[in-house]
Amino acid sequence: MKALIFDLDDTLYDQEEPFKRAVQLYLSVPDEQMEALYIAFRLHADEVFEAASTGEMTLEASHIYRMKEALADFGYAVSDELALTIQKEYQDNQGKLELSPEIPAIFDYCREKKIRLGIITNGPHLHQLRKLQALEMTNWISEDATIISGQVGIAKPSKAIFDLTAERLQLRPEDMCYVGDAFENDVVSAKGAGWQVIWLNHRKRQAPDSPYQADAVVEKRQNLLGVIQKLASR
Repeated sequence: MKALIFDLDDTLYDQEEPFKRAVQLYLSVPDEQMEALYIAFRLHADEVFEAASTGEMTLEASHIYRMKEALADFGYAVSDELALTIQKEYQDNQGKLELSPEIPAIFDYCREKKIRLGIITNGPHLHQLRKLQALEMTNWISEDATIISGQVGIAKPSKAIFDLTAERLQLRPEDMCYVGDAFENDVVSAKGAGWQVIWLNHRKRQAPDSPYQADAVVEKRQNLLGVIQKLASR
């Protein structure tokens, strides 16, 4: 392993926490329901991601859709206006992000072992850039190793975004390892590009039938460093 590349959302930080604070500010949703609601929100976001990326749907319309549909799945009927208000609160909360506490030790290990670090993330360029700035990612990861789909015009699950990253770092696919939480976008696409993959399955999702499987599956971030060390020592 010569490079370790990370997904951003719900991998380097817990994306449920800013979502939870936004929803519970306006709706009486119990804590025990929040994780399932958040997963539904992510699924509905995936449904409209491509349409929003190509301009077929406005970004605002996609935000309303994913919030309304997720809440409707759990019996909460909200107006477009309230859905957008919750979305804006969620976005404001994303400007106050903190890295998951296990991540700095992983970055330090990679520096010590001279393993290059990078990020591949889907989303609008400036929106994702604000998250990276809130997390102070430039302390660890260079700009040329940070790939945002909205900037480069390629998005996961296309393997082309992984090919672009390997080309930028001037490394072979077999020297690359990706860490992400989404099976289709992260595991399938990275394995299709010839990379090693660690699936951070901290939401404990069921793996779909697929010819592609992760090289390692981690359900707790506390175990991530040990798995990385094992893969790096191969």
